[in-house]
Amino acid sequence: MYIRRARTVPTSIHPFDANLMNVELLENVRQAIVFYPRRFSAAQWAFARNAEAVIDDDAHPDGFKCCIAGHVLLQSDRMDERELLEVGGFHTGGGVWDEAADALGLTKAQCRELFFPSQWDKPYKQNYYLCASEEESDVASSYLEYFIHKYGTEAERETAERLAAAANHPTPSHDPNPVAPRSRATV
Repeated sequence: MYIRRARTVPTSIHPFDANLMNVELLENVRQAIVFYPRRFSAAQWAFARNAEAVIDDDAHPDGFKCCIAGHVLLQSDRMDERELLEVGGFHTGGGVWDEAADALGLTKAQCRELFFPSQWDKPYKQNYYLCASEEESDVASSYLEYFIHKYGTEAERETAERLAAAANHPTPSHDPNPVAPRSRATV
């Protein structure tokens, strides 16, 4: 169901630290959220209506959804849906966030910012908290694009734009006025 690509290591070094940001993986996560919005929920580490059956009996997940960190682990093939459900339902954190941050090559501060909408920059934070559930994936996708532009090098930004175009779902060049919720006005 997900767009699977081979893992790659980015060739550029982040200008603010020695970490490498895996822009290809982050773009794959953004695309998965855009193409499968019902599988995304920032408030759920991992959820399925039949989680117990998935864990105990290897059933197919019904209504599966997960957060950005969960999508990172799925897209990087570090975990599957069953493994995500085993480690927790509502943000249990710890080593799991660290593993997702490691897959992306993020610092601790970048990890906290990316995985927690309460830490997102304005206006994305407000847009997230004011959006309807059906708009959540649009707001998250917009924030992921912003995050790449904020922390990525020029080469990493170009890579993300090339990957988005190759997926036949191009991302616009960064807009300082991101997707705002349609259901309510932003503050």
